[in-house]
Amino acid sequence: MVGNERDYMLVDHKHKNNFYKTTKFRLSNDFVVMVDAYNFVTFQDLIAMNLNTHVTFDFLGQVVSTNPMKVITENSREKWLMNLVDQDLC
Repeated sequence: MVGNERDYMLVDHKHKNNFYKTTKFRLSNDFVVMVDAYNFVTFQDLIAMNLNTHVTFDFLGQVVSTNPMKVITENSREKWLMNLVDQDLC
């Protein structure tokens, strides 16, 4: 368990789990999941960018097409960008 307070987070929580090649797992008893693992947004909110852009999100849709990956430099750091065309499935 580590802190999760960066500019972009995979989960909207102050902590996250990291798994490494040395991480060990063991079988446990069933438990009731109290947290929804998905952060769904509507397609309309996605188009309007009415969402927290610092946390990953899910939507029910499909990728129709992609543009080639391009590299830009912002604040002396390289960023890889790809434009996607998505289609709503709801």
